[in-house]
Amino acid sequence: MKQKEKYRCWFFVNQHIFEKEFEKFEQRASKIFLDFIADKDYGKGIGLFWFDIYVEPTVNFGRHTDNVHTETARLSTHIDKLIFDNADDDLKVKLLLNAALLLTKYLAAKVPLPKGYNAEKLHDDFLNYLAKHSLLIEQIETDKTIIKYFETTRFHFVRTETAEVDKDKIHFDLNDIQDFINNHIAGKTFGESVTDFDFGFELYDYNGSLAAFLKETENYKRYGTKYKNYLVVKHFDYSQIKNLDRQQQYQLLKSKILEGISDYDELKRKPKDFDRKGFYNIMESVLTAYEKQKPHR
Repeated sequence: MKQKEKYRCWFFVNQHIFEKEFEKFEQRASKIFLDFIADKDYGKGIGLFWFDIYVEPTVNFGRHTDNVHTETARLSTHIDKLIFDNADDDLKVKLLLNAALLLTKYLAAKVPLPKGYNAEKLHDDFLNYLAKHSLLIEQIETDKTIIKYFETTRFHFVRTETAEVDKDKIHFDLNDIQDFINNHIAGKTFGESVTDFDFGFELYDYNGSLAAFLKETENYKRYGTKYKNYLVVKHFDYSQIKNLDRQQQYQLLKSKILEGISDYDELKRKPKDFDRKGFYNIMESVLTAYEKQKPHR
């Protein structure tokens, strides 16, 4: 019987684009990473390494996803498009591998890990492997080629929408707004304790069949120490919002987001080093800029 593989590895370049023009480089990089890690053991909890690499003219930090979930370490970064396009085939593979090296460093430094998992050794061993096989690029080249903020704040919509919601009557795009926010706060921090702001967006008919159940989470808020995230939940009445025009709908969303940031002050247990006022001010500015620059569908 064939023994089950201990590790799997996926490299995806611009996976949001249907055409898979980089597949041969993805496969070569995956094969090399698996050769490196096949006989290693860094602890339990990660069996799949998923490296999302974006090669585009404009960096979209909204697409960056970094977490460990269901034994999968999913990590993401961006490679300078001009440098990647001008590289020969072997250098393209090197760039992908060195992007993965940077992401193993990020995994060790910034991602909550399964108990006992030694991501620091993983990074050190991979660095030595790449150096031994002449696959390591100089640090100065890494710095200008591979784009990843280690210190930054991220914004997420956590969404609940009931079946009665007709999306054609909602004139803002939460995905687009989320990307816009993350691109404008990339590299900015507001204290070490809060690195993720999760906004619970719950849209339903206040007179609908699920209203009584959903009402229980209205204005819910909490701070999570493990993931350094602040979650606040705000409700939106579909029976009213569907009758608002584009500007009115967006103004409602904007006011609720800012209200949610202010609600942080009401937490009974919260870290003292979060610059709530600074975060509020920049979010107000970013949301206003979005309104001026981005048309609402």
